[in-house]
Amino acid sequence: MASLGSHANVYETCLQLMNRRGYSLEAECPDDEDDEGLSMWFAAKDGFTFAADNPIELLGLVTVYEDVQPKEDQPYWWREKTDWSRPTLGEQLLDQAIAVEEARVAEFAALRQSDPRAWEAEVRAAVAEVWDGVLNERFWVHAFYDAASTLRIPRKELRHVLEDPHFADLRG
Repeated sequence: MASLGSHANVYETCLQLMNRRGYSLEAECPDDEDDEGLSMWFAAKDGFTFAADNPIELLGLVTVYEDVQPKEDQPYWWREKTDWSRPTLGEQLLDQAIAVEEARVAEFAALRQSDPRAWEAEVRAAVAEVWDGVLNERFWVHAFYDAASTLRIPRKELRHVLEDPHFADLRG
């Protein structure tokens, strides 16, 4: 599990960090007519303005500005340090993640065949680890995501695994 994740409980930390760095900050309340009810968050400094759906995203944009250090607000100034001459880092990371995930799914399936008891114990341990402390069914979705993460398999694979008759007791 991550040491820090994108969650509303991190918003205040991000806002205070930007404030300490000298940004003026504003929030815009959602319009009553807005079906989504989303706030907008703004930061400004040295003639540059930034807008985002939440303070975490806003801090990310401000960090790009601090890294590039543009002299003036020109179109696409944020791309100045981005190398577009090769496959994107995003593509490379996703390709790597897919390869790792496929290998883990194959490893997990092999364990099921070679040592079904160990496979079942691993699944039960992952579910027990995250289910412990879940207060009600509303939090089961998050616990389910955490169990898949603990097993290092995709959620769809965990759904498939939990269809096994050995885990009927875990399906409620």
